[in-house]
Amino acid sequence: MKKLFNIVLFSPLPIRKGLVFILFLLLALFLRYPSFGYTAIDWDEITYSLIGEGWLQGKLPFRDLWDIKPIGIYLIYAIIHGIFGFSVFAIRVSTLLVVVFSAFVIWLLLRRVNRSFAFTAGFGFLILFSYFLNGLSGNTELFYLCLETIGVWFLFYGKKQYRILSPLAFGFAFIIKYNTAFDIVGFYFLHLYLNRRKILKNPTSIFSYGILYSIAILPFILSTIWIFYAGLGDSFIETHKILFSNYAKKVTFIEKIFSLQTYPLLAVLLLFQLSTFLLYFAKRKVPKILILSLIWSMTAFLAATWTGYFFEHYYLPMIVPAVIGSSFLFRLVKRKFFSKYKQELTIVIAFLILIPFAVLVRKRVIKLSKVYPDIAKEIYVDIEEKKVDPRPVFVAKGTHGIYSLFKQIPINRVIQPGNFTDQTNAKAMFIDNEEIKQKVIQHKPGLILFCDLDVFQNPVSSYDSSWNRDLLIFYYDYIRKDYRYFKTYFPNCHVYLKIGILSP
Repeated sequence: MKKLFNIVLFSPLPIRKGLVFILFLLLALFLRYPSFGYTAIDWDEITYSLIGEGWLQGKLPFRDLWDIKPIGIYLIYAIIHGIFGFSVFAIRVSTLLVVVFSAFVIWLLLRRVNRSFAFTAGFGFLILFSYFLNGLSGNTELFYLCLETIGVWFLFYGKKQYRILSPLAFGFAFIIKYNTAFDIVGFYFLHLYLNRRKILKNPTSIFSYGILYSIAILPFILSTIWIFYAGLGDSFIETHKILFSNYAKKVTFIEKIFSLQTYPLLAVLLLFQLSTFLLYFAKRKVPKILILSLIWSMTAFLAATWTGYFFEHYYLPMIVPAVIGSSFLFRLVKRKFFSKYKQELTIVIAFLILIPFAVLVRKRVIKLSKVYPDIAKEIYVDIEEKKVDPRPVFVAKGTHGIYSLFKQIPINRVIQPGNFTDQTNAKAMFIDNEEIKQKVIQHKPGLILFCDLDVFQNPVSSYDSSWNRDLLIFYYDYIRKDYRYFKTYFPNCHVYLKIGILSP
């Protein structure tokens, strides 16, 4: 047993890293596989997927296919579909590999300063990330968190000749989501603080640090140059006007703090982390990575709450620093109460505690897939059974995951249906109703999906001002004229097929 632990966790042999990565991969597969067949765990991932695939087909982001995220996430999905093909399965495989790599870097960060619990910290991260429904999706947080973790490794622990990879990782994280700026600034200030003595001895060295840090802006500069060169500048500017004017809402800092009560498991983990820091601080022996994890949690919290919207996936990046910081509590407990126990036994006990949690989380994943029916897949199967091809399809309101199943890029420029059917979103995002109308008339979709509204049963006057009424009236007239209702399993999602697609 001891020999096995030495080979897998403690030996200096290169094979150790490979074995650790494989163990993380197997655990992540165990936890996440039940979600692989689900079409759209989060609507954002389908948006990024469609824009990424559209890019491969020659439709450029912002101009031809539009959403408000930075270009980095569309580039990632273009790479995913370029390698694995245009499918939901490609998204699930890619996200699996990304979380595994994040866990692996957590292990790298802890293996020298808290090696008894380095592997269990990575293990715990995979469990916690899979516990949250949005942790199973391919959202921006999952990708930029991995890049941030890599950047932290190279900045604080990597060899000097490879340190340039840190700001590059941070820079690519930034063009995935701009709120990573909170984390990046926090990392840099801490790095300057930890190197303060070197800087005081050689004040001019501050310029070399500044040059190193500034490399992080390169991905943004280069991508922006390409955007304007490709003629996407106007749409790019329009997106940023929305991001920095209409998108965020005002909330107090107290409201932001209390938003954590919505996610009690994360709140408890953060309390563990803070308590651990205070215990080490009282002893005046705070490990560097424990300080780093606390600052990271604070900046990640600011990033999660800066818009005033408290969506679950915004908080997921806090899991990495919280897990890293909390792992030192176990080290403290071990030294104080179980110092006589061998290291291998401590790890076995940690695993015996974590494995039941992993089983429970997997059951939760299975349950969630049953609680939240896969509407897009059920509709797709119903259509497939009729042996007809209704493409192009158009989602007027509802799940746009159906585009992925039909392997079709949306006919309209604006990807998310909620952005143009909801009046508030339509106004905030400068939606052009006439453009959408023209696209529908031009492409003559064979299938129109309209959730939460029955065009044939409810008069248009029965819907309040929260709807984009101008577009709603158009849909009513257009659907009633040339379409007929197609009954599916879901009473609130109405499928309308063009007359003539189905035989009478």
